[in-house]
Amino acid sequence: MATIDEVEAYARAKNADIAFCKGIVFRLKSIGIMDETVLYSTFLYNTNSSFDEIHARFGREIAVLVASLARDKSLPRKHQEEQYVKQLQGASWESILIKLCEISANLKIIKESVMSKTKRGKLLKSNIHYLNVLKIKISENKDKTQGIDRLLDGVNETLVHFGQRPIKF
Repeated sequence: MATIDEVEAYARAKNADIAFCKGIVFRLKSIGIMDETVLYSTFLYNTNSSFDEIHARFGREIAVLVASLARDKSLPRKHQEEQYVKQLQGASWESILIKLCEISANLKIIKESVMSKTKRGKLLKSNIHYLNVLKIKISENKDKTQGIDRLLDGVNETLVHFGQRPIKF
């Protein structure tokens, strides 16, 4: 199996936002996720690499996990979102955790960045949408992951900070 340095170098070469990916990895580790497949996939799903490219370089298991998190860019834009929601609803628990940690990282950026009220509102709405998509899976599986309650509390604190209702998991 590749090393984290090799995965990070590959992602960097493919113009992934490494700092953002590291933020997601930090959150995954904070809830006890140490599985290299999950951590590596966090860097790779932001690369726009094909399934075949990831499979050839990093193996089938990582390629499948990456594919479950990536939008199908071959579809028209309107259908991409519909397909992506279906993908997330059928995704593995590991994929859900990566997406949840991505949302948490996004909310931190929204909270700490200076941006227009319109842009902030749009980004909040998008992240809340995905939290609602994942809500059932998170509720059904959260007992499998230590520390997830702390992450969910942080997400809800940020939502309340912006005048949004907390999400019950």
